[in-house]
Amino acid sequence: MTLDAGTHLDQGSRLPLSSGAAQPGRGHREPEERLARLHDYFLEGCPPEVRTVLETILVDARHVRDGFGDADIGDGLASVWYASSAIVELAAALELDDADVRGAAAVVADACALPLPAARFALFSQTVGSPRLLELPPLFAIEIQLGLLLSFDVLADATLWQRAAGTLECALSLGEGGRPSRRVRAEAKAALRQRSRLSLLGGSQLRSAPVLRHGRPYAAIVGRLGSVEPEIADAFLRVCAAELGPAIEREHLLEHSAARERTLVAASERRLMRLGFDLHDGPIQDVLALAADVRLLQEQVYPFVLERHREQAAGRFDDLTARLVELDRELREIAHSLETKSVISRPLGEILHREIDTFAERTGVNTNLEIRGEADSLTSAQRITVFRAIQEALANVREHAGATAVSVLVRARRSSIEVQVTDDGMGFEVERALAKAAQRGRLGLVGIAERTRMLGGTFDVESAPGGPTTLRLTLPRWEPLVP
Repeated sequence: MTLDAGTHLDQGSRLPLSSGAAQPGRGHREPEERLARLHDYFLEGCPPEVRTVLETILVDARHVRDGFGDADIGDGLASVWYASSAIVELAAALELDDADVRGAAAVVADACALPLPAARFALFSQTVGSPRLLELPPLFAIEIQLGLLLSFDVLADATLWQRAAGTLECALSLGEGGRPSRRVRAEAKAALRQRSRLSLLGGSQLRSAPVLRHGRPYAAIVGRLGSVEPEIADAFLRVCAAELGPAIEREHLLEHSAARERTLVAASERRLMRLGFDLHDGPIQDVLALAADVRLLQEQVYPFVLERHREQAAGRFDDLTARLVELDRELREIAHSLETKSVISRPLGEILHREIDTFAERTGVNTNLEIRGEADSLTSAQRITVFRAIQEALANVREHAGATAVSVLVRARRSSIEVQVTDDGMGFEVERALAKAAQRGRLGLVGIAERTRMLGGTFDVESAPGGPTTLRLTLPRWEPLVP
């Protein structure tokens, strides 16, 4: 339900601190009580992972309050800071709805003894400028910022427009307006040209603001007016446009970085494919020739072996042949794993399940794979990095860990892709092992770390003698604003 001044959430929702809009002179609570009650409001119905983050935000909010010197003033400003941080975290976890935003404004109004419209504007300004938004994928962050305009009913719908390849493109559309109309497109053009708002019939319901880059407009917010006065809507839009600038700038940087990364990854994958072909045309063929020579040698030597030693000699030749067959199979698997086309074109879950099943069959290790979220929406570079990381982790388990069980978790979130590989093997000292591997020229994990860094992610290995060992990597999700 919509919360106006004097209106409150139904039972079962997050509740404001008291009834009625806050008035000056009311709400003289102790500072710690205000923050604690605000914290309790946001904890209502939160999932465990968000609750942990909110506890950290509460600690930071107390430091913010103390920094102002005056406990009463500091508590009011810290309350706005806390509420804005909580809104961003809830939005990042996909746990935020309009009732939460409107209720939060009512809570801040009560805690800070502000009129509700003033509390809404203060909370909006603090939230859209939160540094935490810059840690999220730009498109996701922009969606949160524009979504707040709808949550506060400043706009009934909102669109973001950009120039792309010489044309005007709608990069994002929120609300129930459907496909943007010609009038909305014309308003976006006018905003980008910094011309006056349209005076056509119905044009007064459209509000817009340009997003500036180096002092020149390069994007525009356009939307239909909500329930607030036009002057108030313009103030919200100006604040939002100013804060959208860093997010869109970051998107441009990521786009350029992604182009360079695609070039580097393509070169790396071409080298790996060439290595696969070289394995097939070189060592694999040599192994086949050696196996044929061993069989010929067995036929030639057999007549000259004493009868009492023939069974033993035949067994030895069979062992050599079996080892050559296994070597041929391993080389073919390595050559096949270096092929990138299947990793890009086939469903990632299918590729990973095949890799896991092959590993379990070869090693006898109990292996479990769990995929959460939509993993097939990853970019080609992300898919390759995830696959290579799991492949390298399993190779290390097979060669060094002596494990009996391995678990692989791939979690595709809205803002990131997380991979975790854990085994119950003997473990190792991470720094020493990586140093020795580098000295021997075995740079598998180092290569995965470098791939991850190129994509703006993080990579870590946790282990100790006696185990267990856990490999973790996280990649930020990114999609261009305009395809």
